[in-house]
Amino acid sequence: MFQYVLFDLDGTLTDPKEGITKSVQFALRRQGIHEPDLDKLEPFIGPPLQDGFMEFYGMTEEEAAMACADYRKRFAPIGIFENKVYPGIGEMLGRLREAGMKLAVASSKPEPFVRQILDHFALAAYFDVVTGSLPDGTRSQKEEVVREALLRLQAAEEREKGAGAAGGQAGEAGADAAAAHTVQADENAAAERVPIGAQTCAMVGDRKFDIYGAKEFGLTAIGVSYGYAQKGELEAAGADFIAKSVRQLEKFLLDGRLPGKTKAGGEGQSADSGGETEGDRISPFLKTWNILFPFILYYLGYNLCYMVIVTIVQIFSQTGEEASGWLYGNSTALANLARACSMLTGAGILFPLFRKEKTKWRSRTGASFLTFGVLAATAALGVNILFTLCGITSISHQYTQVQETQYQIPLLQGLVLYGFVSPLAEEMLFRGLIYNRMKKYFPVAAARVISSILFGAYHGNVVQGAYGALLGALIAYSYEITGDFRIPVFVHGMANSIVFVLTYHREISASVGTPVNCAVFLIISVVSLLNVQRSGQWERN
Repeated sequence: MFQYVLFDLDGTLTDPKEGITKSVQFALRRQGIHEPDLDKLEPFIGPPLQDGFMEFYGMTEEEAAMACADYRKRFAPIGIFENKVYPGIGEMLGRLREAGMKLAVASSKPEPFVRQILDHFALAAYFDVVTGSLPDGTRSQKEEVVREALLRLQAAEEREKGAGAAGGQAGEAGADAAAAHTVQADENAAAERVPIGAQTCAMVGDRKFDIYGAKEFGLTAIGVSYGYAQKGELEAAGADFIAKSVRQLEKFLLDGRLPGKTKAGGEGQSADSGGETEGDRISPFLKTWNILFPFILYYLGYNLCYMVIVTIVQIFSQTGEEASGWLYGNSTALANLARACSMLTGAGILFPLFRKEKTKWRSRTGASFLTFGVLAATAALGVNILFTLCGITSISHQYTQVQETQYQIPLLQGLVLYGFVSPLAEEMLFRGLIYNRMKKYFPVAAARVISSILFGAYHGNVVQGAYGALLGALIAYSYEITGDFRIPVFVHGMANSIVFVLTYHREISASVGTPVNCAVFLIISVVSLLNVQRSGQWERN
């Protein structure tokens, strides 16, 4: 059990989205920038405000300072109260206090705003120390705020001990340190020595900045995934523990035990085995049903649309010999049209579920689409050539039939079907829904493997199944490291297109499919993958 716990405010104790995003929207409008979508302004929740304007909208330091001033014109009278406490926070803080913990708030928000919010929601009494940035914009970096909070905690404890030695006077629990704004030089020196360390103190927050602030002083870094972190952000930042709910957070703070590890860019500890999660509350049958339900919907939509088209074609064929002859002459094009329409119908049925997953469309990695294109093309070519050289492609009669069917499709139709329609529909199903739902019940690595195996099995033959599983794992990794749904669609489409073009022209396929080319393609794909991973290390600014 910890002796001291520091809490971030926004996204950890309270949900400030409406107030912050509307105030940012107001400030941007004053700068001539119109942003109607509040969801796109969520990244402003957590980091220092001025840094957000500079990073996300390319403002200069002076422009960002003006935007901050405009932001506060709306936030101070209105936005500060467009806020709500996460369910269970008050009860958790009460139990932590009952357990004898000293609690503090360490927020990058201006300290007067922090105090006003805590007072408004009747949370101030739980905290011994409340720390934020200064009104002039200084002390806004999380490391600076954490240092100040640690210093005030230590000063408060020293005064309490001194008061006890002088006559057993009561400590000032629930109130901030009287000398909060008059820190002495020797106390600053004590803060630099970090007298409160990882064995006794934890920092809780929802963004990477909170994790970095904790790590700076050797504190136990606890992330909460119910806040506003991007997928993988807390793991990549090196969180020691990630709680998926307030109940899990309380359980860990009281127990102080780290459950099983998860690796998603860092050595963070997962909360899967501690406290109650969505996966804990439902049975294995319902978990399976929730994961497979999108596939069932897609399957029914696809086949229903296909049967309707086939029925229409059959009716049309009976109108005369001319119609029958035309249909026979265009049977391949019609079959491709039926497949494309069926896929889009299935995807359309899934779209409402897909939107509820809150899939991001903004990449978190510096890797370009060119890098992902090279990765997709070379990996697809290398694996396909390897399968051919090893004789794997000849073990499945079904795969041979699929290849022969592909040669009958006009090149442009094949590129549209395999390069766009199929990737869009299949990624919405397998990554947008099945993979995202699996991550609610399983570790990320397990979800990646299982969803990739399902994606391979979906193709219906051994050769495409093995290839699909490998490609699916690569796509899932690309999706996880970027958080951008465009990336899996692009990687899938690029891999399909390059393989289709080469298999369409057999003479080119034969000349390219050499052992040397296979090795070159695989080496390039590995280098591209390393480049993507390096670019995906989350920036610390």
